[in-house]
Amino acid sequence: YAIALARRHVTRWGPKPTLGGPKTHPHAPQIVVAEYAIALARRHMTRSIYTSPIKALSNQKFRDFRETFGDVGLLTGDVQLRPEAACLVMTTEILRSMLYNGSDAIRDLEWVIFDEVHYVNDDERGVVWEEVLILLPEHVKLVLLSATVPNALEFAQWVGRTKRRCVRVLSTPRRPVPLEHFLFTGNSSRTRHQLFPLLGPGGAFSTQGSPLTCPVAHLSPERGVWLSLLETLRERELLPAVTFTFSRGRCEDQAAALGSLDLLSGAERGSVRQFLTRCLARLRGSDRRLPQVLQLSELLQRGIGVHHGGVLPLLKEVVEMLFSQGLVKVLFATETFAMGVNMPARTVVFDSIRKHDGNSFRDLLPGAGPGGGCGVTGDGRGAP
Repeated sequence: YAIALARRHVTRWGPKPTLGGPKTHPHAPQIVVAEYAIALARRHMTRSIYTSPIKALSNQKFRDFRETFGDVGLLTGDVQLRPEAACLVMTTEILRSMLYNGSDAIRDLEWVIFDEVHYVNDDERGVVWEEVLILLPEHVKLVLLSATVPNALEFAQWVGRTKRRCVRVLSTPRRPVPLEHFLFTGNSSRTRHQLFPLLGPGGAFSTQGSPLTCPVAHLSPERGVWLSLLETLRERELLPAVTFTFSRGRCEDQAAALGSLDLLSGAERGSVRQFLTRCLARLRGSDRRLPQVLQLSELLQRGIGVHHGGVLPLLKEVVEMLFSQGLVKVLFATETFAMGVNMPARTVVFDSIRKHDGNSFRDLLPGAGPGGGCGVTGDGRGAP
């Protein structure tokens, strides 16, 4: 139905459902609609633009679309690759700058795909999405994707009034990948290999059999707990895992605290070493000896990765590509890695269920977990 609407040139709003409401799963088939819009632009010999709020997502979509369509460029604050391409992947701020400057690319533009469009509600950056939606020429057609817009109809009505066109809202409550939530304590010989379910069959919170005698929000896992958890996940074939840590410093500290833990086979280690050699050859001699380059290279050769805003752009892309190949078994990351990035994680781990949003601390909602995706994983687990 969505593809039929694309043929009729109707703007589509495609929420991506998650647990807890009529939304969608991040890598459910709605991405097919975005790809179909790009294909339509290619057929019509016009341009299409895919926008995202974060560089990690832009980098991944650039790689994915380049395999599918070939003629694809990437524009972010760090990288400019093939800006003359028919399909451009960029952060939303780059598109706003192009509109401000009257870029020639806008004249040939037919489709714009906004991924993670719920950023329009962000206190600091939301104005960028508002301005882009307002400034885009009338001839440009839109695809809007998100997993976390509770008032999708209201937002679609605003877009429709602003652009003076019909906006269709398409959603599904079905999650392709089942998601389970567990608690891991690992602080005794009895619990070091146990995962306690937090949600019952009906989705209700469950404490049966769980050692909930301490405030989980304030747990600070020790090295032994991390080693026990990773050993448990490896035994249950629940790796790769992404560990979300809401601090750059703690990401690096927790990765370093794993000591000499090696999660790779000999063949996998050889593949990582060869990949690192090729990628780091792009750096100058002195840059290859930077402390961050040496530390992360050593971690990656043991299947451990770190990803946050303070990591060098080249190293972040290396981590993303190795993770997508299943060669990073545990990744310590801040939450920016989570937004829409399609990676083959079987488990998501949170070392805290509270985070600071810039103004105050807030609790995490129980819908968090690995998206999986068709052909990527069969199920997903979240473990605080």
